[in-house]
Amino acid sequence: MTSEPRADSDDATKPRSSSTRRRVVNVVAAVVASIVIIAVIAVAVGGLFLIRPGSVSTLSAATTGQWSKVTLPQPAENGDGSPYDIYVKPGSSKNLIIFFGDGGLSWNESTAVQPVTLGSSIFGGGNFFSPNVPFYVANTFGGVLSNEARNPFADWTTVYVPTTTGDLGIGDATAKFIVSSGSGTNGPKTVTARFNGYNNSSAALDWVYQNVAAPGKVMVAGGGTGGLTASFWLSKVGDHYSSAALYEYSDSAYYAATQLSDVIDPVWEAKFEQRFGFTLSRAPLKDAVTFNTARFGDRLTTLISQTLLDKTDATFSADLDDGYYTVQAGSDWNYSMKQTMRALLGADQPPGLFLTDYGANQYGETAHILSTNPSFWLATQDGVALDQWLASAVINDDARNAGVDYLYH
Repeated sequence: MTSEPRADSDDATKPRSSSTRRRVVNVVAAVVASIVIIAVIAVAVGGLFLIRPGSVSTLSAATTGQWSKVTLPQPAENGDGSPYDIYVKPGSSKNLIIFFGDGGLSWNESTAVQPVTLGSSIFGGGNFFSPNVPFYVANTFGGVLSNEARNPFADWTTVYVPTTTGDLGIGDATAKFIVSSGSGTNGPKTVTARFNGYNNSSAALDWVYQNVAAPGKVMVAGGGTGGLTASFWLSKVGDHYSSAALYEYSDSAYYAATQLSDVIDPVWEAKFEQRFGFTLSRAPLKDAVTFNTARFGDRLTTLISQTLLDKTDATFSADLDDGYYTVQAGSDWNYSMKQTMRALLGADQPPGLFLTDYGANQYGETAHILSTNPSFWLATQDGVALDQWLASAVINDDARNAGVDYLYH
């Protein structure tokens, strides 16, 4: 892939094609990585730029407008076995955002051995999923998560729920994969994958329920794979906050793969239909939107932002079906995305759409995740910026579409 991956759980994890997933970092790269690590530590210790959120156990102990960390008890844990944290920012309004972070995907032996690391982010690599939350993650919270005055949601109480197990926040299994050996090795090795997303998401929402009693409006949102997670858990949140106005916002979350059904229950052991009440096809966002709309009717406003050729979404979709990203794979993804969005627009209660070619490069490949970085203000379609579109729908209850003409040509 030509795009550069980043090592945060909020931005995209950028997978490589299946034919180039494994590589060895040479000695020079290791030395440079060590230098970078030392530099990062020096900055953190010096307190020059990076902020470490303080730890709290309740929302009332956190400072309004500032991020704090909450460590949740077992069985919640990250994919690498470390303690699982959520991040909370009390607001001055009575409204609530529950935001599920992008965490990538892991589903087999090839992806399980290629988590996001500092080295892979600098030098390249699979970067398939985030196994933990970097200590500096709160410093990456931009856009709808930011405290900036231009953010129309800055005064909302916000809870950031990371996805650190590569399973869309729904897995409930410990899997062992046999990794084939290469030349010069001592034979195959076993890698353990902790698909613990269901326990993590459940623990996070239980904490929210205990600490936010009666919000006026609730927006369940997410970016990238987190946008799918938000759509899955929306019904649980809506049932709990039964009198709140309800909004579901998925950003850059269109993934389409026929073999996804061979992963969700067989590998992740999600018990999806039993726990969430519906089944998933090759287009899970469409399935979730259809289910949630039928369940909540006019009480729910569904919102989707998506760029036209999101290479990260397209690559994951191809990889899930044992392929890899090509120009044709990108074209197929674009066709499928448009077909799905047209179908959703034709429903009795259609979602509000924001479709854009923002960030397009010379190949037409567009940006991934708009909501949690400066693109929140910079991405504009039909004369409307993304933040204005979202605020109109959620704050002013005036949901509109932007960029739908793209669906018909």
